[in-house]
Amino acid sequence: MHMQSSESEPVMKELCSKILTATDVGVRFSFPTATMREHFKLLEGSQSLDFQVTDKYSKVWTFRLYTRKNDGHPKPVLTKGWLDFVKRMGLKVGDKVIFVLPGNHNDHLGILVKRNIKLLGSEHWADL
Repeated sequence: MHMQSSESEPVMKELCSKILTATDVGVRFSFPTATMREHFKLLEGSQSLDFQVTDKYSKVWTFRLYTRKNDGHPKPVLTKGWLDFVKRMGLKVGDKVIFVLPGNHNDHLGILVKRNIKLLGSEHWADL
């Protein structure tokens, strides 16, 4: 029996995910340091980098990744563009944001958002 694979859905690899805190939805998004070091190359002497992500509606968002000067503990955060994204998507504390590596035909990172919904005593992550 021959199984046919679907080519409409590109396989996306998760870069990182995070459940949002009050600071993430109200001030700035604390970005994982290990992910920043592995996937973002800040220019020598630079403390910020603008990058683009594409949401599930194919809308492109520009975020600024900012780090502190102390290289030992850079504490990366997303500043510019992030709060607009939070507002437009209606994100709340407890929602999950997932950054995914580009699919076949896209050079931007992808961003997915999910909300934890309790149904009949069990938890489910629903797409927003």
